[in-house]
Amino acid sequence: MISLSEVGFQFHCEGVDWQQLVALFKRTDLGGREGDKVRRAFERSSLVCFATDGPRLIAAGRALSDFEYHATIYDVAVDPDCQRAGIGGRLMRELLSRLPVWRVLLIAAADVQHPQ
Repeated sequence: MISLSEVGFQFHCEGVDWQQLVALFKRTDLGGREGDKVRRAFERSSLVCFATDGPRLIAAGRALSDFEYHATIYDVAVDPDCQRAGIGGRLMRELLSRLPVWRVLLIAAADVQHPQ
């Protein structure tokens, strides 16, 4: 299992392997996000966060915000092989700490399966 201390976090889109991100979405049942649309969605977001284990993309999330009142967090995904290591919680804390707003909404899929 991966250790949270080994995970790198970045808050820009430079150097992101978009094909790894599409594959991550498929592995986490967030499919339907394909091709260049994924890159454009993240590049046009107000805030992004990517978690890596060396060159491997293991988690991602993004937010849209006015940076005054409201923000919405989308597309949070953690590789199933890396779940339960605190990576998703850390990613959310990193996003929230960079959103100095009154209200934050999280858009989540209702059919996401949770490990028992």
